[in-house]
Amino acid sequence: MGWTSSQKSRLAYEKQILEKYFGSKVSWINPSEDTRIEVSVTCSNDKKYTLRVYIPSNFPNDCPKMVVIPPQSSWFSYYLRKKDGSKMNGTSSKFHTLSGIDGYTRICHFNDSLWTDNNTLYQVVMKGLIWLEAYEAHLRTGKSMDVFLAEMA
Repeated sequence: MGWTSSQKSRLAYEKQILEKYFGSKVSWINPSEDTRIEVSVTCSNDKKYTLRVYIPSNFPNDCPKMVVIPPQSSWFSYYLRKKDGSKMNGTSSKFHTLSGIDGYTRICHFNDSLWTDNNTLYQVVMKGLIWLEAYEAHLRTGKSMDVFLAEMA
């Protein structure tokens, strides 16, 4: 099933916003259906990651899911790792993660019950970047990420 005409208009609007702020760092995967976007981002410490956002079939009414693709993904493990070396592949309130998707760490960005059709993919990506800054702070300090992140509503 493809996108409706109103969804196509909305996705075109979303594309315009993302490209305004992220330019050529945005890639659209399978834009006609089962759509995902990937945005290459750089943290304040110059570490690079890719945020992949899965656009739900009922977008913009349903909240997208997001994963982090680490810079040096190996063929056997794509999950991010905590400072202690353990994989971030499950649900954790201390680390703002959910069960992984496609072998990648899924991160919290919006509470599904608080998502509205006025929220944008740009907001999702920006919350992903905030999450990554907290992740980098965790790697530096060993503190859990809930120390650095307020509830992201």
